[in-house]
Amino acid sequence: ENARSLPERYARLLPESLLVVTLRPDAAEALTPVARPLEMELTDSCSRHGSLYDRTYRVQLRRSEDPNASLFSVSSHAGQELAEEPVDVETEAVVPAAPLPVADPDATRIDGMGPPEGWEPGRWILVVEDQQGEEREAFRLTEPVTTVGRRSDDPLLETTVSLRDVPHISRRQLALVWEPRDGAAGFRVYNLGLNPLHLPSLDVPGARLARGHLHLDRIGAEHSGWVSPGMPLRIGEAGPVLRVDEVGEPAEDPDATQFG
Repeated sequence: ENARSLPERYARLLPESLLVVTLRPDAAEALTPVARPLEMELTDSCSRHGSLYDRTYRVQLRRSEDPNASLFSVSSHAGQELAEEPVDVETEAVVPAAPLPVADPDATRIDGMGPPEGWEPGRWILVVEDQQGEEREAFRLTEPVTTVGRRSDDPLLETTVSLRDVPHISRRQLALVWEPRDGAAGFRVYNLGLNPLHLPSLDVPGARLARGHLHLDRIGAEHSGWVSPGMPLRIGEAGPVLRVDEVGEPAEDPDATQFG
């Protein structure tokens, strides 16, 4: 899904994260002799996993001091936000930190919606700009349905893409659905949250959906609009501004084996 390499201007915006695996005390004790090799093996596994490409991951084991904690838990931390050195698995408990915004292909899946015609994973990238037009974040789209909002710990409000530093937008603000029109690429955008969504020729009011499973077919037409690649979408009056850009075709390898 990542055969199309990203331009450097976007690649530098992609998240980098530390995955912290917090172990129950007895599990941490049992794994202590192999903790460091296990961290390296898990890091390598994440790096090679198809849905984790485009991001740099490092796995770290930590010990919980709560004997009644779950066997293990996993949290994601923004590398640039970690102020302390890694905590040793043998001695310290994990310190919660704000999860890094990531495009999680397993979050907020919509039942009954298979890959539509013309959809190509990795072809499109969601770019996030501030009001001054500075590009702040970028997320490669791996699914035909992408939900966007601010970070939430509530599993019923989680989104595929979680934006940083936007406390004024809804936890589940909008959904982008691949929807070509007359042979032209484009997306249907649903405004799920509280803030209005401003398109170049249309203002889309928010549907103000409550927490729960997402049913796009139940959202009224007045809460959606259609956008083509490159078209700006501004959330509320203060932004951010989003747009979907196409990633260039993969470069042809002149040394690749040719057939026929």
